[in-house]
Amino acid sequence: MGGGGGGSAISAPVFELPLNIPPVLQPISSTATQDIFELTQRNATVGIIPGTQTAILGYNGMTPGPTIRVDSDRETVVRHINNSNVRTTTHLHGGHMRAGDDGHPVDYVNPGATRAYTYSNKQLPATLWYHDHTMDLTGDQVYAGLAGFYLMSDDYERALGLPSGDQEVAIVIQDRTFAADGSLIYNDNIMGELGDTILVNGAPYPYFEVSTRKYRVRILNGSNARTYNLALSNGTTFTQIGSDGGLLPAPVSRTTMSIAPAERLDVIIDFSNASVGDQIVFLNTAGSGSTTQIMRFDVTRVEDDGSVVPQVLRPVERLDPAAAVQTRRWVFGMSGGSYPWVINGRPYDPERIDAMPRLGTTEIWELTNRTGMMHPVHIHDIMWQILDINGRPPAPQDAGWKDTFQVPPMGTVRVIGRFDDYVGDPNDVTTAYMMHCHILEHEDHAMMSQFVVVE
Repeated sequence: MGGGGGGSAISAPVFELPLNIPPVLQPISSTATQDIFELTQRNATVGIIPGTQTAILGYNGMTPGPTIRVDSDRETVVRHINNSNVRTTTHLHGGHMRAGDDGHPVDYVNPGATRAYTYSNKQLPATLWYHDHTMDLTGDQVYAGLAGFYLMSDDYERALGLPSGDQEVAIVIQDRTFAADGSLIYNDNIMGELGDTILVNGAPYPYFEVSTRKYRVRILNGSNARTYNLALSNGTTFTQIGSDGGLLPAPVSRTTMSIAPAERLDVIIDFSNASVGDQIVFLNTAGSGSTTQIMRFDVTRVEDDGSVVPQVLRPVERLDPAAAVQTRRWVFGMSGGSYPWVINGRPYDPERIDAMPRLGTTEIWELTNRTGMMHPVHIHDIMWQILDINGRPPAPQDAGWKDTFQVPPMGTVRVIGRFDDYVGDPNDVTTAYMMHCHILEHEDHAMMSQFVVVE
């Protein structure tokens, strides 16, 4: 989508548009054990920059797509109808599902075709998201709009008393570049596409009206390549309660938070000490110019607050390194060949299986970065725990379940995981799970690997 070069040729208004809350998708049918949803992937034209129209590729013609809300252990079927002009495949990021329903990059859904993905939701509740994962085109098609929230809960979490209803909001932060006519400019920058306009839930620099109480804010970095360092302009601390794979064991107080592409942060922001009329800017302290501000919270009313943040959230089962049957080493580097981004010296080959872990076993994976930039490495299928980062134990906010890991330049992150529930077929690559850098242009330029879980 789009073309050209340079920065945006049009300026977006700052703090003039309200925060968009994507609609919650309703099932088209339900049984005692299963809900069936339907999404249509289609080309559409929407208003993003006021006074212009932007061509997008969206789920149900919107970006982000509708939010899907589900419960743990209740099966979901999401039927995708591809009414767009490109082939697609859809991955539920963070989802633990049967092999073959993971949205493999070459398991294409062609224009005019329909594909149903079945998700068991056999996992802890978490902030997940669904997005395009098409071979060589993930960066282009996610940038064009193919992404949406998939939020999972359960009775345990609902009973904690956390902020809910209107006091729970999910936001996806993305950076985009626009031409003078409002069209998207995408250059497929091999180092990672960086936009110069910040969108939150598809709107530039929105404002969100809040009351003097606690809010639960689920934050997704849906950008192709940009890492954000989040802070509040009045110095208020965040109380982080969860990460990629769900709730942490206990809350963690943080004044700034780094979030790489595809990572999620589940935080409580408490406005009880604010006054009506206060305007608190959500900042990106890692940005410059037009990427330093994200959105603004406007305190507009006084309200009582019956929500709580328990000191015990959800215990985390600690995986024992001594139980690991194997340690696999993965080196993320560069090559001088046609495919610059490689893992273990080789570009991705959809016909090659790089690992075959056994069902029910625990493994340690060493993720080593041999480049000068951070790589956010995402592993499909299961959630993992970080053992150490450059030999040091993870900070409390990274000590829960995760699926995406910031591997520092010239550094190593060791993670441990157990391959439960689902196996694939080594003779059918569409049942393989993926591991890749989630800078989407790195993924599209072959920094990707695949593994099959076997009996």
